[in-house]
Amino acid sequence: MAEEYDGEDYDYDDQETGITAEDCWTVISSFFESKGLVSQQLDSFDEFVSTTMQELVEEDSQLTLDQNAPPISDGGGDPVALRRYEIKFGTVLLSRPAMTEGDGSTSVMLPQEARLRSLTYSSPLYLEMTKRVLVAREKQNPDMSDEEDAEMDVDGQRTQGTFLQWENEDGSDASQEGEVTKVFVGKLPIMLKSKYCILKDLSEQELYAWNECPYDQGGYFIINGSEKVLIAQERSAANIVQVFKKAPPSPTPFVAEIRSAVEKGSRLISSMQIKLFAKGEGAKGGFGQTIKSTLPYIKSEIPIAIVFRALGVVSDEDILNHICYDRNDTPMLEMLRPCLEEAFVIQEREIALDFIGKRGSSQGVARDKRIRYARDIMQKELLPHISQKEGSETRKAFFLGYMVHKMLQCALGRREVDDRDHFGKKRLDLAGPLLANLFRMLFKKLTKDVYKYLQKCVENNREFNLTLGVKSTTITNGLKYSLATGNWGDQKKAASSKAGVSQVLNRYTFASTLSHLRRTNTPIGRDGKIAKPRQLHNTHWGLVCPAETPEGQACGLVKNLALMCYITVGTPSEPIIEFMIQRNMEVLEEYEPQRSPNATKVFVNGVWVGVHRDAAHLVRTVQHLRRTHLISHEVSLVRDIRDREFKIFTDAGRVCRPLFVIDNNPASPNRGNLVLNKEHIMKLEDDKDLDPTLDTEQREGQMFGWKGLVNQGIVEYVDAEEEETVMIVMTPEDLEISRQLQAGYVVPEDNSDPNKRSPRNTYQSAMGKQAMGVFLTNYDQRMDTMANILYYPQKPLATTRSMEFLKFRELPAGQNAIVAIACYSGYNQEDSVIMNQSSIDRGLFRSLFYRSYSDQEKRIGMSILETFEKPMRSDTLKLKHGTYDKLDDDGIVAPGVRVSGEDIIIGKTAPISPDSEELGQRTKYHVKRDVSTPLRSTESGIVDQVLLTTNAEGLRFVKVRMRTTKIPQIGDKFASRHGQKGTIGITYRSEDMPFTREGIVPDLIINPHAIPSRMTIAHLIECQLSKVSSLRGFEGDATPFTEVTVDSVSKLLREHGYQSRGFEVMYNGHTGRKLVAQVFLGPTYYQRLRHMVDDKIHARARGPVQILTRQPVEGRARDGGLRFGEMERDCMISHGASAFLKERLFEVSDAFRVHICDICGLMTPIA
Repeated sequence: MAEEYDGEDYDYDDQETGITAEDCWTVISSFFESKGLVSQQLDSFDEFVSTTMQELVEEDSQLTLDQNAPPISDGGGDPVALRRYEIKFGTVLLSRPAMTEGDGSTSVMLPQEARLRSLTYSSPLYLEMTKRVLVAREKQNPDMSDEEDAEMDVDGQRTQGTFLQWENEDGSDASQEGEVTKVFVGKLPIMLKSKYCILKDLSEQELYAWNECPYDQGGYFIINGSEKVLIAQERSAANIVQVFKKAPPSPTPFVAEIRSAVEKGSRLISSMQIKLFAKGEGAKGGFGQTIKSTLPYIKSEIPIAIVFRALGVVSDEDILNHICYDRNDTPMLEMLRPCLEEAFVIQEREIALDFIGKRGSSQGVARDKRIRYARDIMQKELLPHISQKEGSETRKAFFLGYMVHKMLQCALGRREVDDRDHFGKKRLDLAGPLLANLFRMLFKKLTKDVYKYLQKCVENNREFNLTLGVKSTTITNGLKYSLATGNWGDQKKAASSKAGVSQVLNRYTFASTLSHLRRTNTPIGRDGKIAKPRQLHNTHWGLVCPAETPEGQACGLVKNLALMCYITVGTPSEPIIEFMIQRNMEVLEEYEPQRSPNATKVFVNGVWVGVHRDAAHLVRTVQHLRRTHLISHEVSLVRDIRDREFKIFTDAGRVCRPLFVIDNNPASPNRGNLVLNKEHIMKLEDDKDLDPTLDTEQREGQMFGWKGLVNQGIVEYVDAEEEETVMIVMTPEDLEISRQLQAGYVVPEDNSDPNKRSPRNTYQSAMGKQAMGVFLTNYDQRMDTMANILYYPQKPLATTRSMEFLKFRELPAGQNAIVAIACYSGYNQEDSVIMNQSSIDRGLFRSLFYRSYSDQEKRIGMSILETFEKPMRSDTLKLKHGTYDKLDDDGIVAPGVRVSGEDIIIGKTAPISPDSEELGQRTKYHVKRDVSTPLRSTESGIVDQVLLTTNAEGLRFVKVRMRTTKIPQIGDKFASRHGQKGTIGITYRSEDMPFTREGIVPDLIINPHAIPSRMTIAHLIECQLSKVSSLRGFEGDATPFTEVTVDSVSKLLREHGYQSRGFEVMYNGHTGRKLVAQVFLGPTYYQRLRHMVDDKIHARARGPVQILTRQPVEGRARDGGLRFGEMERDCMISHGASAFLKERLFEVSDAFRVHICDICGLMTPIA
């Protein structure tokens, strides 16, 4: 594989190229410059709208309805024999995102407006349709003697002396098309920042003007005002032959499987298995190890030789040639002997087809029908990805032989069985493919409706109007439903569809948002105990993050993409096949295995397209094409020398990553070095000086950028499959395009990776998403359900290189606190921390908390509405027990008003229908019922902002935002960036805290016992590094896998006159005596997490009970009880405390008194 010496190489010692690590960071930043962090979502959506949608419409682009024996047109002329109605679908058109107000006017929609007014950010979709009516008229045939005329006329049946001719109803020629009408077919939700979004390519100033945050990445949808992400779904790739070994008791030790799906089109997945049966199969006179295959729609397994004969490969010798390419391979030929013996009775193709047809679904069918049925299955259902047309039998036979060959190789122990969890054999379905599946289903429904409407019109002889026939709500509501609920698929079959595909975008911190946009999910049942799919596989290297995965049930099934990974959108494969045929690749039909047994097989997307004698040359040529950007950079080229195969993949959903290319052209003077050189770096540097005022097209023209690197073959994308066949340089210096970027999303904020145990990284990945910070700069303009904003966020003293791309400096989520590691007073045992109350009073870790409440005037009848108003006790029933005094006359609380638990903040009443009794509480004055919104009982604060507007239906609609300041107190949770989490155990004023000789008082004291067993050495190094960087006034670089060592940091600390390992002499705050121990002290970056004690405190004496059981309800929000569960019950029994048990389980839970009649013994209805 030496000529494929491909990899990423940046040498420190090799001064000719002189590429340094710093230059590599220039390359990396150009990647993020051009791609952003959610490019995989955006590219996928753009591909769907620009290409896939049109393809789906063209799949069934014509509806025809024939009307037999139509009414004779009275216009004279020739009699009409047949009338045909045609509707053709043409181009799909998408306009700008727009909205229709309640009064029917339309206007441009902005994302921020959609969020605030709970609208859906979507664009109208139009489809060009043509309708025409054709009639077949009977014309008199003038001359019968013409020879040519005696043949069947194409257009119609020939009758003696007359013939049928098609023409348009108005008499024009049949070849003319009808007129084109643009029909509105529905609204398509638009992904933010995609090609079709208004915010695409706006400058920061313009974004500020629209109240958008320039840091927002896009990549999500806005559905009914809430932000929704589509989580990438992982699945096995189609069209790949895999051989598996079954455990010993199984009758079939080896199975070759293929899940075959057509590249374009109806996603019919037809799977096929070829099984090798063990010896001793069947009764006496069994044939030994036979091979049988399953066929679609055929009940029993068919011996493999019969399948070959049904495909027209009849003689025994031909069958062997298709499977075993080498005539001297005796062991393999011996394994095939039982198969041929078994099928000895059936020798002709017809009989073989009949044999298969007999085992089909319906019984008792005539023989010719059976054969036709079998023929159909062989053509359309067997391996449909190769071809569904006629005449593809040879290719299917060769492919079948290849499958058998592969399985026998495994059975003979010549090659390993396949690995189900190999990441190269997986595909990720992003927004594009997911929406495509949905759109295909909805569009089929739409065409069916149009066809029904057409039939109805024809039957009733009405003129049919295309705009009436198309139900635009089908597509609009179908897409909206799936995006809103996450049930992917048909609304009616909600049970069968996948759940949780679309989720509400997490807006807790900026990092949690990014992480959510790059998440992937494996749809396996969460309760399964199978470990294999959850484990980190070697092929995940550089493609998914090794640390960021949830703990517990979904562990290893929910993954996150690595920073620089890229997901292919799919490109057509035809041009590549054409090219290879011109470069003397033999097509499969002409392949004779005996003549050239050593030829290399060429596969494109799992289809065997041909063979080639000089594989090395072909691979080099195609690779050169990719590097010079003549074929798409995302095509993957895998040359397997051992199996003599050259596989090309162009499909969507492969995960790949960029690598530096090494020049290995023997003629080149630069051989064995990077193609990347200083000139390219200079070009990238120049990009930064481009005039920012240029418009997009001019910039694109002048910029070299990441695109330039890819187009010139300096960097190429390699997926997990190709990675195994190329040489990748990996010495400690020549790392990949920065190894740090293989780590995932939130992780790069943890410093010095190798210095802690891996589970700690995973804990931090989970906690970094719960830290408070500034999630976006426009938080003030947004009405999110909940938001936490840190008062004084700081950038960390110890930073990593990837933070520039994650915008962590601009939108941080934590503060640098002075941390001492000591035992002091004993209030920091077991992961609790002591915090400095004086620092808290000065604003350390203070945060703002926003919560929004919303309500709208709903329609109850046609004209009856609920109304916002201040309810009056005189005419309103069922008033809540909170106070109504804080409402204005319009029924809504004013900004700046202090509110506390259960105060009414939105007053609203609903009319009562005059005939309802309302349980006898009603008097004749009561005309309304109270349906107001109270503040949550556990919260209080100040009304911050009130928004009164109308929603999509034109109904009045209000959102109220409340704010509170949350001050750290005992019980609140904090964490460093190393999975070291703790809650405040006590707060001391600074005079009670220990102090150093310089008078420095720590903000936090953590317990020394938190360090040794957890081995979070990085926590200590961060503290030491931050100490140095605060003394020198530089940020400390804590990027993982770099040269920072403890010794180098210690040396610097020593130079500044401190103890080299960061220890300090401290004095007791209470007594002023010197402490006996030296205390490790320095700044460490701490995060305030969302778990605050005020949101968790809960107690209850009496309260609401369930209707059925009369036991207390559950949960803090409903003022529920505390459960006395099975284990508590067992303890009470073991103590013998029976009276207490009766009290807990009966008297204070669901005791109930009722009168019983002493005559009949029944309960009385009297309460």
